Amino acid sequence: MQLTNVQIQEVLTKMVSREGGLNELLGLTINALMLGERAGFLSTNDGSNKGNGYRYGTAYGLGHEIELRIPRDRLGNFKPVVLALIREQEAFLREVCFELYSKGLTTTQTGEVMEKIYGRQYSASTISLINKEFYHQMEQWRNRPLEEHYLVVYIDAIHQKICRETISAEAIYVLLGLKEDYTREVIGLISIPTESAAGWQLALEDILKRGVKSIGLIVSDNLTGLDNAIPKVFRTPHQKCVVHLNRNVLTQVHPKHKQAVADDFKQVFNLNLQHDTPDLLKDRLDNFCTQWQKLYPAIVKKLRNIDLHYYTTYLGFDFNIRRMIYTTNWIERLNKDYRRVLKIRGAMPSVESVLALLSKVSMDRENNLYRYPINNFKFEPKLKRNSQT
Repeated sequence: MQLTNVQIQEVLTKMVSREGGLNELLGLTINALMLGERAGFLSTNDGSNKGNGYRYGTAYGLGHEIELRIPRDRLGNFKPVVLALIREQEAFLREVCFELYSKGLTTTQTGEVMEKIYGRQYSASTISLINKEFYHQMEQWRNRPLEEHYLVVYIDAIHQKICRETISAEAIYVLLGLKEDYTREVIGLISIPTESAAGWQLALEDILKRGVKSIGLIVSDNLTGLDNAIPKVFRTPHQKCVVHLNRNVLTQVHPKHKQAVADDFKQVFNLNLQHDTPDLLKDRLDNFCTQWQKLYPAIVKKLRNIDLHYYTTYLGFDFNIRRMIYTTNWIERLNKDYRRVLKIRGAMPSVESVLALLSKVSMDRENNLYRYPINNFKFEPKLKRNSQT
């Protein structure tokens, strides 16, 4: 019986209006396409090869899986193109699972979303296995070769609870580099259980082994042992974060004095003074100490004993970039993204799971925000390669 196009459309409309009808139609269409493919494939041989029944498979539908009847040939040479497309879809869905997980969803939440959309049971353990498939890819990214020179490298560490024999907080060393094209990339994510001078030396040696030969400037907080670790690996100036110094001062101030102390301390490190020098800044710091000596002698003692040159390195560079190098704000924002995706999970099952997750967050940043150049750095030739003598 020959049906008109209108009649065929009416039959299809009735089919898709039934419960599960759309999936049924998708299954019929895919099976028919594969059957047609096999007929075309067999028509090109000399008759020695013939159809040999079917094998069964599944595909993703809308809310439920679709059962497939995959045609076979006697010689086993027939490979349906449609089936290859379905397999590509499955690989894509695995990437979607890892993407959802890296955006902050737990394995259970990821499974619930996938099941609701695609109708396949994704348990927490299944999602965990899917995520592990990406661990090697993330490891390759972390061990990739690096550029020979970075204008600035910002370094910090975050701490995450990880289950080894017991659950305890461990350090992840983070290094963010500004490249010579003025874009940024995460150049180091290194797991060393404790934060120490030896650990920072290992982290710097890691990027050295991966190709980094020189760095224009290193910016950090007042991290444990870093002052001694840097000269052992790189010959580069070092700027410590003034914002962290300010926070440390204010934590020791009575609430009623906080605003006044904050305002006075801001004048010490005044970023609006284009022709500022370390000597002028030291004079302002001395005045600050004299003013607050009586009320806060412990703070004044601490400020008089700090290695001030680490906090005034930024004054040796162009005025246009000082706001970007006197603080670790860039890497603090990155760490905020890291903590956001880690916070909901509590303790992580392994070091590999933490590193894979942070790697994905880093790659997403590089593909978005970090790919835009920070052109202010073009005004500062002293950060470029071979500028240190």
